[in-house]
Amino acid sequence: MSSLQASLTQAIRRRDKLSRMTNAMRLVNGVGDHLDGLLIDRYNQHLHVQVLKGSWLSQINEICDILAKAFPVDFLIVKTRQGLDLKEQILIGSDPKTVVEENNLKFEVNLNDGLNCGLFLDMRHNRQMIGPSCKDKKVFNGFSYTCSFGLYARESGAREVVNIDISRKILQRGQINYQLNGQAFTDGEFIVADSMSYLTRAFKKGNEFDVIILDPPSFARYGSKVFQVKRDLPKLMALAVSVLNPKGRLLVSTNYSEISHAHLERMLAAGLNGRRVEHIQRVGQDEDFTGSNTFKESYLAGLWVKFL
Repeated sequence: MSSLQASLTQAIRRRDKLSRMTNAMRLVNGVGDHLDGLLIDRYNQHLHVQVLKGSWLSQINEICDILAKAFPVDFLIVKTRQGLDLKEQILIGSDPKTVVEENNLKFEVNLNDGLNCGLFLDMRHNRQMIGPSCKDKKVFNGFSYTCSFGLYARESGAREVVNIDISRKILQRGQINYQLNGQAFTDGEFIVADSMSYLTRAFKKGNEFDVIILDPPSFARYGSKVFQVKRDLPKLMALAVSVLNPKGRLLVSTNYSEISHAHLERMLAAGLNGRRVEHIQRVGQDEDFTGSNTFKESYLAGLWVKFL
């Protein structure tokens, strides 16, 4: 057995326990699995390989062979990242779409749609944690992407969910996820807008929520507007606090490696405007992201806040 095979096999075995709740997980998390510069994600029988260091390219065929022996593989794509450039190579199969299961919920993913496939694997535990708090609640899911948090909220018995994203196409994928799980919805549950503007309007109208979820990208452009998490997150958090009902809850998270848990706590304190906090829980990536927060490609700082 080669050293590469031994390292890959060991990394895969570390995730055995997770397979009881999901068939979508990170199999290799770079330096956290002693495979610096290599990220491998499994989505059912579809595999997604990211090469962050060019030295791995000479071993791609061996990596592919090892994975094909460990799992039934219908599709395998390799993505090489060099700065802002992204190169893609399909080595097995032709259909990049599949459906994965997580905690008995179904999500459609597309491995050939940029770097983000449709489900952020590192937020799995946070979705599961937050779901029960949404029962009978009115929920705001900002920067909703494909609406995984919204679906968890609905499945947990939320009274009302508003999913907000700047991309109509992404929200349509969220509707597909609802449909996969037999979850009914109305057009008002999926709104094309930027979350900052929506929360501003909500404050002016006195529109309040019981649970607010904010997982913004580091950078986003919407028309003439630009969202930069380092600059705009404090204002966003303050807006969220202003439209939270008494005893409301707020999840805020970022994968921008220059913002730590301590930074988030200071931002929260600056925007409380007299509101009192009962409890703050720091959250991060799920267990398959070994070595999390030790390198920028695997980073997440978040707060789960309960207000009085």
